Amino acid sequence: MSIEMPLEQAPLSQLQQTPIDNVLHIIDEGLVHLPTYRELYYRWERQQWKAQDIDFSADRQQWAAMSQDERSMRTYSLSAFFQGEACVTDTLAPYVLAMPDEEMRIFLTTQLVDEARHTVFFARFFHDVMGIETGKLEDSLAYARQYMNADLKYILIEALSEVADRIRREPGNLAHLVEGITLYHLVVEATMALAGQRNMLQIYRANNLFPAFRGGFTAVARDESRHVVFGVKFLRDMIHQDNAYAKVVHAAIDKYAPIAINAIAPDPEVAERVLAMGGDPWASPRYAIDSLTKKLKVVGIKIDTKLPEFPPPPVSV
Repeated sequence: MSIEMPLEQAPLSQLQQTPIDNVLHIIDEGLVHLPTYRELYYRWERQQWKAQDIDFSADRQQWAAMSQDERSMRTYSLSAFFQGEACVTDTLAPYVLAMPDEEMRIFLTTQLVDEARHTVFFARFFHDVMGIETGKLEDSLAYARQYMNADLKYILIEALSEVADRIRREPGNLAHLVEGITLYHLVVEATMALAGQRNMLQIYRANNLFPAFRGGFTAVARDESRHVVFGVKFLRDMIHQDNAYAKVVHAAIDKYAPIAINAIAPDPEVAERVLAMGGDPWASPRYAIDSLTKKLKVVGIKIDTKLPEFPPPPVSV
C-alpha cells in the first residue's frame, strides 16, 4: 500500500493522479500570504524531480494507436509548450544579473534550472513518444515552431527576446526589469501557461491519456506556482518602493496581454469542433483572464486593459 505524500513533495507517480486545480491552489494560497524569497527557495529544494527518470512507454503506446488527425491536434498544443519552455530558458539569464537584491537573485537561479528541466522534459516526450528524430534539440524546436500561431511566436519568441536584450544591455534600468517580469511571470506564465496547463491536464486526466506526461507536466505546473508567486511578490515590492513602476506594469499589460489571450484562443474551426463534442472551447482564455486579474490585484493594480471577450460556457458544460 503506497503512502500519499503531501502535494509539495509528491513524486511523479502521485502527480499523475493529482487534479491540476489542487496544484494551482498552491498559487492562490501563496498570494494570500506572500512568502519571502528565501521561503520560495526552500520550497524549490523540497520539490525536486528528474526528467530522466520518466518512463514514457505507456504514453508511446497510446500515441501509436492514435489517428493522424488526433496526433496533429495534440502536436499543436504540445508544440507551444515545448517552444515556450525553451524560450523562457534562453531569456532568463539577464533577469538574474539585473535583480536588485541577492535573495531575489538566488531564487531566480532556481527558476533557470526549472525552465531547463522543463525543456528537457518536452524534448524527451517529442523524441520518446512522438518519434521526432532530429538529432539536435534546436532541430526539434524548429519542428515545434511550425505548429505555432503568429501571436504565440510574437509573445514567446520575439517579445521575450526583445525585453531580455534590453535588460542585458541596461541591467541597472529597473524599469526594463519590471516590464520583463510582467511579461515573463504574469503574461506568459500566470496567464498563458497556467491556462494551457489546466486545460490540457484536465482533458488528459479525464481520458486517462499520457500517464507519464501527466506526472511530469503536473510537476512543471508545481514549479510554475513558485515562479508566478515570485513574479507577483517582486512587482508588488517594486511598486511599494516606487509607485512609478505601476505605470510600467500597466503599459506592459496593455502591450502584451491582449495578444497573449488571442494566442491561446481557439480558431473558429477548432471552437466548432469542441462545441460539437460538448466541450467549452473558450475555457482556457477565460481562465487566463481571470488568472491575470487575480495576480494583478495582489500586485496592487486594477486591470483596465481592453481584453478579448469570449462566449459564456455552453449550457451543457
